[in-house]
Amino acid sequence: MRITTLVENHMNQARLSLFAEHGVSFFIEKSNHVYMSDVGQSGSFADNAAELHVDLSQVEVLAISHHHYDHGGGLKRFFGENEDAVVYLHTSPNADYLSVDSPQSVRYIGLDRGLLKDHQGRIKYIDKNQEVSPGFWLITKIPEEYPKPHGDERLKRQIGTDIIADPFKHELVTVVEGENGLVILTGCAHNGVLNMITAMKDTFPGKPIQAVIGGFHLHHEDDQTVKDIGESLLEMNIPKVITGHCTGDPQTDLLKEVLGDRLERLFTGKIMMF
Repeated sequence: MRITTLVENHMNQARLSLFAEHGVSFFIEKSNHVYMSDVGQSGSFADNAAELHVDLSQVEVLAISHHHYDHGGGLKRFFGENEDAVVYLHTSPNADYLSVDSPQSVRYIGLDRGLLKDHQGRIKYIDKNQEVSPGFWLITKIPEEYPKPHGDERLKRQIGTDIIADPFKHELVTVVEGENGLVILTGCAHNGVLNMITAMKDTFPGKPIQAVIGGFHLHHEDDQTVKDIGESLLEMNIPKVITGHCTGDPQTDLLKEVLGDRLERLFTGKIMMF
C-alpha cells in the first residue's frame, strides 16, 4: 500500500513547488485499486497531484471524512479531474456547519450544497459501516468511550434558526486493509482519535493496526491531556502514528516526547508505504 499526501498544512521543505494549505488529502494505491480520502479546501491537491505525477482520473472511490470545507472544499476540482469515482459522505442532517468564535464572529465552514446537488448522481450517503471497495472501509459507528476534543466546542450546526453544538455524527473513519494490518485515516478526529481507534477495533476485532494517520484536533488541549493521549497510543502498540493538520505543532511535539520514533509528522508530498 502506498499513500501520498496530496496536500497538508505543512510545506515540503524538499519540494517547495508543492502547495500547502489548511486541509488534508490522501491518494491511496492498494493492489490494483486507487482510492482517496479528502480533497483539502481548494484545488491545490490537484495541482500537487500533477507535480507528483499522480493521476486523479484513476481514483475509484473518494471518501470525505466530514462535512467541513478543509476536507471537502476541493470537490469541484475533483469532479473536474475525475469522471467516474463514487464520493462517499456520512449521512448528516440538513444543517449548516459553523465556526462560532463569538456572537460577532460566525463563519460558515460546511460544504458547497449547490455542488453536492449538481453532482448528486455520484455521491452516496451512508449511515452504517461498509466496505465500499475491496479493502477500503468506511466506519460510521464511533463510540464515545473517551472525551472529545475541546476544540469542538466552538464548532456548531444550524438547523433553521437554531444554532447548537455539533455532535459530529457526520464524521467517519476510513480504514484501509493492508497485507500486514490496518491503516486508519482520521481526517480531523473531531470524535477523538482514541474513539476512532476503538471504532476500528470493534469492527475488526483482533486485527493489527499498522498506522494511524491524520489530524487529531488537539490544538485546544492542555499539555497533560495531550501526553495522556500519547500514552494511550503507546499502550496500543501502534507502529506508526503520523499526524499534522489540526493536531497543532506544540501538541505534536508533546506526542513526540511520548511516542518517540513511532511518531512522524505529516507534510505535503509525504509518501507512506505499508
